[in-house]
Amino acid sequence: MNDNLDWTIQQYEETLKNYPNLNKMMEEPFLLRMILTVLPSLMKQHPVGTRISKAQVYEAFNEQWIDVHVKNISTKLSELRIQTNPKKIRLAFQQYCQDLGFEMFMQGNQVATEISDHKEYENGQMMKKLDSILEMKVNEVSTPVAKTQDVWERFFNGDSIAKYILRRVGDNKYQFLHRSCQEYYAAQKIISDIISLTFNIFDDADIDNQQFQQHVPKLFINYKLLNEELGIIQFIAERIYDTNPKFINLKPRLFQIIESSKNSEN
Repeated sequence: MNDNLDWTIQQYEETLKNYPNLNKMMEEPFLLRMILTVLPSLMKQHPVGTRISKAQVYEAFNEQWIDVHVKNISTKLSELRIQTNPKKIRLAFQQYCQDLGFEMFMQGNQVATEISDHKEYENGQMMKKLDSILEMKVNEVSTPVAKTQDVWERFFNGDSIAKYILRRVGDNKYQFLHRSCQEYYAAQKIISDIISLTFNIFDDADIDNQQFQQHVPKLFINYKLLNEELGIIQFIAERIYDTNPKFINLKPRLFQIIESSKNSEN
């Protein structure tokens, strides 16, 4: 993943001195690996002395991770003389990761299961052999499981190649490289939802205020309590102070959402 494989230990040490806040992050093994992987690119993006946030490290790492897979896929398809659009593939992968990361947060499950058609057929044949009483009991027990499996179905449609950016951890089971990557993507989906709001939050007109009040419950941030999701909370909090222009409206919109929640009758 790192294009600067010729970097020496001394280069890494000298560069890290210019970004002292990264040293604390490097106490975590997975973050250590991430920082060493993306340090050359971080150096190009952030001036010396910049306080680089954990969210920015994850952003750089996950972009590189996706780029590697996009490049591999594009190369293989080119060999088959199939034209590709790397930019579209990259955007599709990013959206896939955000959607899956958020769904894992909603389900409270770090592992997504791909349903095997063959196993479904065998299970169906077995069910037909059961008598009606036993079948009713089995259905009562298995229904919640089936519903949970159905949740993941849309992430493994047909010959989707998006799943290959995940880590396979068992029989048809997939997860992100690390729990924190899932938290990062879940946070990104929540943040993107907030900053994409088109309401003029500084307009006191009643109609705008009413529309905003009605829309707030539909925001992803209100789908499930974040009380125990410290990782997701941290990623959101760090983006509030991010100097990237695309996050400039995050803080005022969050305040507006909080105020709206206070005034909500629910």
